[in-house]
Amino acid sequence: MSSRFVLPVVLAGTFMAILDVSIVVVAIPSIRMDLRAGYGAAEFVISAYTLTYASLLVTGGRLGDRFGRRRMFIVGLLGFTGSSALCGAAPSIGVLIGARALQGIGGALMFPQVLAIIQVTFGGQARTRALGVFGSVIGIAAVAGQLVGGVLLALNVFGLTWRPLFLVNVPLGAAAALAAARVLPRDPPDAHTRLDLGGAGLIAITQLLLTLPLLEGREHGWPAWMLGCLAASAPCLALFVAYEQRLAARGGAPLVPLRLFRDRGFAGGVPIALLFQASYTIFALTLSIYLQAGLGFSPLRAGAVYTPDAIGFFITSLTAPRLVPLLGRHVLSTGYVIASLGLLAAAATAAAAGSGLAGWELAAPLFIAGLGQGLGMSPMVGTIIAGLEPADAGTGAGVVTMTLQTGNVLGVGAGSLLFFTLAGSGLHGAAYAHAYALVLPVSAALLLLAAAGVHWLPVTPFEAQNALIERLPGWATGFAYSMFLMTGGRIGDRLFADVLSHITERRLRRTGEAPEDPGEFFAYHFDAMGEDGAWLNYLEREALTYGTGPIPHEHERLPVIQAQVDEIRRRQNAGLIDPRLDPRLVRLLGFALASYPRLLPQITRMTTGTPPGDPRFIAEWETFVRALGKRLAGPPQTGHT
Repeated sequence: MSSRFVLPVVLAGTFMAILDVSIVVVAIPSIRMDLRAGYGAAEFVISAYTLTYASLLVTGGRLGDRFGRRRMFIVGLLGFTGSSALCGAAPSIGVLIGARALQGIGGALMFPQVLAIIQVTFGGQARTRALGVFGSVIGIAAVAGQLVGGVLLALNVFGLTWRPLFLVNVPLGAAAALAAARVLPRDPPDAHTRLDLGGAGLIAITQLLLTLPLLEGREHGWPAWMLGCLAASAPCLALFVAYEQRLAARGGAPLVPLRLFRDRGFAGGVPIALLFQASYTIFALTLSIYLQAGLGFSPLRAGAVYTPDAIGFFITSLTAPRLVPLLGRHVLSTGYVIASLGLLAAAATAAAAGSGLAGWELAAPLFIAGLGQGLGMSPMVGTIIAGLEPADAGTGAGVVTMTLQTGNVLGVGAGSLLFFTLAGSGLHGAAYAHAYALVLPVSAALLLLAAAGVHWLPVTPFEAQNALIERLPGWATGFAYSMFLMTGGRIGDRLFADVLSHITERRLRRTGEAPEDPGEFFAYHFDAMGEDGAWLNYLEREALTYGTGPIPHEHERLPVIQAQVDEIRRRQNAGLIDPRLDPRLVRLLGFALASYPRLLPQITRMTTGTPPGDPRFIAEWETFVRALGKRLAGPPQTGHT
């Protein structure tokens, strides 16, 4: 069957797994009243899912490698569907919590297979489009939970109140499982894949020791055993780290390869993911409690109040990838600052309105918060894993996703504890408004901490590293360069000087970093010139404008060229390049090999059939320049006898 059916099937499972993280938030008051449970127990309905989901995500990916991704996707989907039916039929809060934990296990088995199936099913531009749709579905599902939950609760299908939120998964999941059995490609299992069940168990126990007291401690008067659980979470985490280190030392496959944290971007990015998700969960959970329990809003009305945040989130989650070339990693920090301003404005609005809030007053602040949250979420995983080796990217993404769900668990526990502590014994709207107005600044503070963390992240490989003109879109770059050239450099001279200083710094750095081997020397410069698209664009326009005449800032460029010629001469003296060759002409040859395919991309495409950015051309050209570089090497060095 055609591969065009593969994407809808796997995305159906993706949507359900992500949706069920947030859909229950809006139903917490209804669940608590129907099952006569305390808020702590009702909130454990959220945490039970995210706890097992977070703990087993990486393990689920490895089970897919070991037993086959198609098989594990179907098993996970059936488990998710069956546990959804159990959730919908749960007679007590304890059964519901247990069923939600099983649902999290099903989601953890199903979700990691999606990316792997997309990778092996699609190629080239089709894969890029599929991954883009995958990201969009995640964003839509993440913000749609409260809206879908509000609608289902308002419809009150067959008088079942909150139960259809889970039962709706049953026909959808069954249909998706049947379709998956027919359309997903078969893949051979790998019996050599190793599992880290000990690590998965330890991280789950650590999360449980931390979360259970946060959810239940206040309602039970903080008994000694709960304080003991809280205190034991730190040594349990230390035990997990020690276990992972020992497993890696023995040649095993740890759940969280701690070597990933040697990468500064990854080590600094994981806490950012935790802070963001905890902030978002605190905001969403306490908003639902404030509106429904405090102000008596219906679930549908509460979902409508949340809608501006969802719209803002959706808009910027789709546009954020386009801003990455302009702002790089600071797309995240910009988003976190904007979101914090929106949350602070919402806090001020709630404090002023108190129990008289109609709901529409929060529209503008929540829309602003949603805009920032979308910017801060969409490029997050890619930014954090950008510095990892390609072989580690999948594992790194799994660890980041696990961290996001851990932040979800902590946000539920810490947010509810803080909210009800601030509300005190008052069960009226004014007390809930007071608590909400004080909790939101805490959520905003977490975002500001995340923004500060982004500042310390290293520059990402895909981030523009020079001045403003190189960060503009292609048409704007061309316009800016044209104005500079047409006016003889009188417009934008200072900006151009800034660009040139960055180019100079980058070229000098490359001159010293280039490999000694002549073949690798040319291949290195070709690969590095991929960063200089805007500069090559300018050089092409400059050549048309000035020809062989003097050019702007010529005296500032000559030292860079001379340094490159001197480096070639040094390599000749070391016997690495044939000394009979003129080093100035070798420098020209090196520039041509590194720049020509991108400088005249239409010639490259017409000659080879592939554009210069195509991975096939890049591989062919690098092989060619390596072979050519070896031909330019000096004669073999012989020792004296």
